[in-house]
Amino acid sequence: MYESFYSLKTKPFALLPDSDFLYAGSTHRAAYSLLEYGLLSQAPFVVLTGDPGMGKTSLLQKLMSEHRGKFSIGLVTNARYDVEHLLPWILLSLGLAKKRLDPVEAYHIFSEFLSQESRQHRRVILIIDEAQSLGAELLEELRLLSNMNDGKQLKLQIILSGQPDLQLLLKRIDMSQFAQRIVADYHLEPLTDVDTANVISHRLQVAGGQTGLFTKRACALVHRLTRGNPRLINQVCDIALTYGFAEQKRVITSKIVAQAALDRGRGGILPLAGKEDLVTLANAPEDAAEIETALPAAQAAVSNADTSIMRRERLPGIDYDEALELKKTGRLDEAVEIFERVAKNPAYWLRAYAQIGLCHRAMGNTDGALHAFRTALNDQSASGKEVLDVQYFLARTLEATGQQEEAMLLYRRVAQANSHYRDAAFRARDLGGRPRLKKQGKASADEDVSWIGNLQRLISSHK
Repeated sequence: MYESFYSLKTKPFALLPDSDFLYAGSTHRAAYSLLEYGLLSQAPFVVLTGDPGMGKTSLLQKLMSEHRGKFSIGLVTNARYDVEHLLPWILLSLGLAKKRLDPVEAYHIFSEFLSQESRQHRRVILIIDEAQSLGAELLEELRLLSNMNDGKQLKLQIILSGQPDLQLLLKRIDMSQFAQRIVADYHLEPLTDVDTANVISHRLQVAGGQTGLFTKRACALVHRLTRGNPRLINQVCDIALTYGFAEQKRVITSKIVAQAALDRGRGGILPLAGKEDLVTLANAPEDAAEIETALPAAQAAVSNADTSIMRRERLPGIDYDEALELKKTGRLDEAVEIFERVAKNPAYWLRAYAQIGLCHRAMGNTDGALHAFRTALNDQSASGKEVLDVQYFLARTLEATGQQEEAMLLYRRVAQANSHYRDAAFRARDLGGRPRLKKQGKASADEDVSWIGNLQRLISSHK
């Protein structure tokens, strides 16, 4: 609805868990570090808790995407206390069974799988989301499954994620044996006011938009209404953008947020806080100073008769799309010139330089392509998928110029991160197994990079 108006590639505040949009705030960084610490320290059990909407599932998705190449990972999301046994759900999550098995057969299959993976030096990581729904009996079944860790090598690790009720369950006296096996646990706290403003800017940036679209006062009001709950932040910001679009406002002010929250909260279902003065805020005139400190160019563009020119100056997404069209029609030099201008915006750094590299490859300028691809990889905020794309094209270009050793290392790195990524694993084996002739000529220009926007990469101190 509003994406085109605000030059967004996608909806920045969708409710579906998406690790690419995960903001690396202090509480989520600490939680992710603990999850990785659990993997590194071979902890039998790790527990992550938090209120609904705090981002637990997004953290788990990030953990799975970054470590699936090293471990066999199964995710159980819909098991409840009223199921007879948990093991069939576990086998289903690992792809080991598609039909109902009796308990003895299921145990045998799981035991054999653990032994098989252990022989290949791969641990099995079992993630149970919404674990507070299991109840004491199914948690006891998990404890007994952990007894399969015999000998010196850990075969099975279990990560439990759930709401605060999971903490209460694990603190019960009859759960003491289970609790003693928990090596690490972390409770996600709500975001601070600073982190709330940062997460709004971050999600806008990932979606390809302007980070300053929400004013400081608007961000402060969002924090007050949501108490720093990420899911509620998404809901309030999404409806605020809808209201802003309806009124053709280039900046989302506290007045627009108040109007949106007031209408959204009339039904009483959305649990917003601090709503006392929303009526006053919603009916107050716009504060010009609030708008001027956000996006001065945006305010000017609304009143300027030649809005298309103004928008081209301040919205790099429009220039980026134009450069893509020039590239498709073979006007590569012109495309490179525009991509270089777009690359000055941090939100477009990686994708712009990657496209510059593809243009140089099409023109036969492999040195320029290599330089552009390497420059693109300097973007520390890029998503894992974006980095893999650029690494792969860099490797293809290196291979085409006869630099086989570096190309092979890059292919291996890509394949380790994603074993099914294109033909990276095959090319790594091919280059490693036999000498290859140095290739000359132009690299293919019809390959393109799939972009899903920037994201703040989580950096763990335990990596």
